[in-house]
Amino acid sequence: MPRDAPQANRREFLQHSAGAAGLTSLLSVRSILGMEPYVTEQWNRTFERSPSQDSNGMVRTQDGNFVVASFTEVGGLGVWLVKFRPDGTKLWERKIGQVEGVATEVPWDIAEAGDGSLYVATDGEGWNVVKTTPEGEPVWIREWLPRWDDVVDWDSPLQIAGTEDGGCVVAGGIGRGPSDDDYVSMVGATHFGADAAVVRQQSIALEEWDVQVIDVTIDDAVYVASNPGTHFRVDRFTDSASSNQMTVDLLEDTQGYNYVGGIYTDAVRLSGGDYVASVPAGGGTRFSSEGEVVWNTIRDLGGENNTHGNAIAVANDNRVVSVGKIEHGVVRPGWMVVMDTEDGDIEFIHRFQDTDDGDAYRKAQHVVPTEDGFAVSGLQGRDWGTNTSLWVGSVDVEQDNTPDLLQTALGVGAVGAGGWAVKRWRADEKGEDDESSSGWHDRIS
Repeated sequence: MPRDAPQANRREFLQHSAGAAGLTSLLSVRSILGMEPYVTEQWNRTFERSPSQDSNGMVRTQDGNFVVASFTEVGGLGVWLVKFRPDGTKLWERKIGQVEGVATEVPWDIAEAGDGSLYVATDGEGWNVVKTTPEGEPVWIREWLPRWDDVVDWDSPLQIAGTEDGGCVVAGGIGRGPSDDDYVSMVGATHFGADAAVVRQQSIALEEWDVQVIDVTIDDAVYVASNPGTHFRVDRFTDSASSNQMTVDLLEDTQGYNYVGGIYTDAVRLSGGDYVASVPAGGGTRFSSEGEVVWNTIRDLGGENNTHGNAIAVANDNRVVSVGKIEHGVVRPGWMVVMDTEDGDIEFIHRFQDTDDGDAYRKAQHVVPTEDGFAVSGLQGRDWGTNTSLWVGSVDVEQDNTPDLLQTALGVGAVGAGGWAVKRWRADEKGEDDESSSGWHDRIS
């Protein structure tokens, strides 16, 4: 849909907020009053079975909706984007096999820029970045290492963040040197402008190997969080320099749980520079900007083998949410753990409903906050690697015995570091399912 079409989203930007602290919210006030939250699954849907279908990225967009990045195997591997309203209405989907004659293949992460453009980091014939319009139509594709000719190794996953001016920053782990047997492990980041031009490209050497980049945040600089080996690391890139902010040994306090790194680890940067990273079981660990542990919350969720934390996100109500799965024999239920950002206290744990149609498990891989709870995406299947489907759902969070007046008076949140503050948008896109549309809203996304 063209941006100037009558039904296109029209947004009025308030500001770009790099470090806004959360305001008192509806849920936090209710917690102070001693009213425990309860959660319900509002809806869940599955899409397109394949031997290894899953969710490879998820982003909350400025119009209050969200986009899930997966992949399609129709005509070869390609990017598959699906946009939803929080109520489950599917607005559109796009399958992108090639851009400019280059195969896109499998996405690793998705982000939105300040002008509404979407960026997808992919693993195809090269490690690429795909730009699309806000409606998912492809614009261009570029290799994310266009200037370095001495890269001999690279590690997954890639992570990506949108910039206010319509560009993006993509980061990943690389090996630079003369040969496969003689190179230096590094974290590398490339800043693309909206027109695909390389704004700058930087890297920093690491002592550890097997670099898994798990977060990119644009604040006063570019911050790249990674999981090299058994460490949590943050590097800071400015226009003129690169420096390490923290390197923390993740094995110091696992409370007896087997640590699983790489794609099972995620991190989010908080306002003020702290981080919360996922942990071996349900929960998370908060690090100060100097690398000191603020709190470490690890909860046994009952798995016979391993509990994997897949993703972490910050809600608009001073909460952080982690999602993952439990390996419990042949059944692998997904879970959600919601914690207080300040002290790490667990506010509630939710296990997703049992699957049906012969499926054995439901794995939660990504999560984003919505106005009333959280949207979650992942995979549902009978046996991973043979028959799975993309799964998308929504969890609503409510409180008992609370006057509706509180929701009107106190329902205020704020963006996390690096987010976009948006005021008064009109979301007039018609859904593919019910042809409904929403009106004017004053919200912070």
